[in-house]
Amino acid sequence: MPTQTSFTLASVKFLNKAAKQKKVEWLEQNKAEYQDLLVEPMRELMTVVARELRSEAPAYRFPKMGFARIKRGFDYDQGEGPFRNWFHTSVSKPTESRYDGLPNLYFHFSDNDYYSAGGLYVPGANQTKHIRKWIDQDPSALEALLKDPEFKKRFKGLGVERVLKTKPRDYPVDHPRFEWLRLSAWYVWRYITPKQALSKKLSDVLVADWRQVLRLNQILDKYITTWPKAIPHHPSINEKVEKTRVLPTFDF
Repeated sequence: MPTQTSFTLASVKFLNKAAKQKKVEWLEQNKAEYQDLLVEPMRELMTVVARELRSEAPAYRFPKMGFARIKRGFDYDQGEGPFRNWFHTSVSKPTESRYDGLPNLYFHFSDNDYYSAGGLYVPGANQTKHIRKWIDQDPSALEALLKDPEFKKRFKGLGVERVLKTKPRDYPVDHPRFEWLRLSAWYVWRYITPKQALSKKLSDVLVADWRQVLRLNQILDKYITTWPKAIPHHPSINEKVEKTRVLPTFDF
């Protein structure tokens, strides 16, 4: 079978077929088709995208192996089968931390949807404190980016999949940027149409998307590694009450 230069409908059908299997040996028995329909198109896609973005993301490590993995971990639910009906790739700077993630570039391909994304989806506790402090005291860079016409052409705003059910500690519900403070991940994402995903235009789409994500990641890099300059603290509700409360006086 000739190597595919892009994902095709056959790639989608292969994913659907893989997800229905019950035996892990199936993938080895169909390795040639797996390589041609999933692995090589992903390898070529990442090669093109890396070449286009290398000057803008010099420290990012684009994958050179392990493309289009569909095999689940050893602890998978036997009822699900050993293979997923989707795969993804994630590109970021290298890190040695076990607890802190780094802003990344992300691409998802499945049997029924495709999307590009990026930002910081799993921040560590300390990173979260840093980002919230910036949002509290000086979110001007983030605000400007989300209002920028070029950015808005690709992404409409921050994702809201990961949001606290209660208010974040140390910040009041009447904070002017409360909705950003409630987030526990700061990222963007958007769907890619099937026509784009299953064509040679996919690399162009991904480059354009990720070019904008890199602008967000640059801001997040600053947020997670520095503290904003001290400015007057936004008082909490309790502090406001405390300042206006008239304490009783007693004569002894």
